[in-house]
Amino acid sequence: MKKPIQSFIMIIFLVLCLSRGSGAESWEMVADKGFGDTSNDYAWCMATFRNILYVGTLNTLKGGEIWRSSFGKPGSSGSWENVYNSRSSLFSNAGVRYLFADSNQALYACTLNSFGAEILRTTDGKNWFIVKKGVGRRWNTTIRCLIRFGEYIYAGAGGYNAELYRSKDGLNWQLVKTEPSFQSTKVYDPEVKRMTDNNVMIGELMVFNGQLYAFTWTKEARYRDLADHVFDSGVDRTTVTSNSPGAFEVWRSSDGVSWEKVVGQDDPYGNGMGFYLKEGPSGMDNDEVTSTVVFGENLYLGTQNSSGNSSIWRTPNGTEWTKVLDFHDLGEVANYYIWRMIPFHDRLFVGVMNVGQVNDPGVTGAQVWVSTSGDPGSYHYIVHNGFDGETWSDGAGSVIPKNTGVRSFGILNNTLYAGTAVIPSVLVPRSAIVHSNRQSLIAGRDIGCEIWRLIE
Repeated sequence: MKKPIQSFIMIIFLVLCLSRGSGAESWEMVADKGFGDTSNDYAWCMATFRNILYVGTLNTLKGGEIWRSSFGKPGSSGSWENVYNSRSSLFSNAGVRYLFADSNQALYACTLNSFGAEILRTTDGKNWFIVKKGVGRRWNTTIRCLIRFGEYIYAGAGGYNAELYRSKDGLNWQLVKTEPSFQSTKVYDPEVKRMTDNNVMIGELMVFNGQLYAFTWTKEARYRDLADHVFDSGVDRTTVTSNSPGAFEVWRSSDGVSWEKVVGQDDPYGNGMGFYLKEGPSGMDNDEVTSTVVFGENLYLGTQNSSGNSSIWRTPNGTEWTKVLDFHDLGEVANYYIWRMIPFHDRLFVGVMNVGQVNDPGVTGAQVWVSTSGDPGSYHYIVHNGFDGETWSDGAGSVIPKNTGVRSFGILNNTLYAGTAVIPSVLVPRSAIVHSNRQSLIAGRDIGCEIWRLIE
């Protein structure tokens, strides 16, 4: 991985790993401190099901949870109740990574699980059942996306190999034997000195112009994803890094079985560098697609960038892509993830992960940007300091923004909600910290994610 994000993620692992809006808009916090459990570090996902807003969390200490706003005035402070708890983060679901409402029929949750990701289902919002236990090989630890396309619900999985699953009834899931396979792209891995699969995860799924799109992650992204959420406190961070030169790919299909690669083909590296080669060497820092959305007549993708220069691209047809937002061009040098995008009231809202030491250039904490057209030059921020400007210290001299990113968006009763991420609460080996205060053996404690809503 590249600097400076490599150094900061190293720090997170070792110690782990709104401002008011302008104009007539402001933000109100409606849940804080992880809904009362401060080890709920990420509001990892949101979905509205039968007019109730649900939030899935990352909780590396106790296991992922699902909360919903159903008491009093929905969406307000004090309206939240817990409807799902994982058994244990060490042996079960460390987080609920994606929520998908299939109309009013059922609500689905997909998880991060070190023994194989799971798909959960409920028809009433309270009683959850596992409908897919474990995905492929044990090391396929995550399902990041669910979507309906035609008569099937599709799930994008990975961690070891990019895999696609689908179900007609939401209860019985089968691996899709795609043609060609997502493993058809190979990349030279200098660690093992041989060619290996480039695509190890499906990060996003989106339906656009009657076709299903899949956005893959690479070995480099898989290693970072594992490192960010590793549960064994004895794991050496250096054992979960990779110098693989692969980059994400974009695929599409009309039937879910036969697939065409639309980003990554005719690549002189043979490893899916796609249009990022056109940016020059800096384009290689765009490691993965972390969010996608259809807005207006275009399909948009947002990247993770190892140099703090995440960007947004769009296409009217799936094959011709134009960059519409470059954060370095705007003087933003610490925006590592475009974590979520959502259309709301004819505008495109963008949630950003901005992280680092508060005195570092460009570090502000979570940001929200908005555009009325999606065109280049049309984006401006309405949140630029983690909503409230508060910071967090590990007691050893590291001071960072409390809310490091906007991880999720949701809509309830014509109101937009944003969920934040904070430093993960995980056990840290005593040898990895610079002082012997026992309290420091848990990093990120006593913070917890927050939910904010937009007031227009």
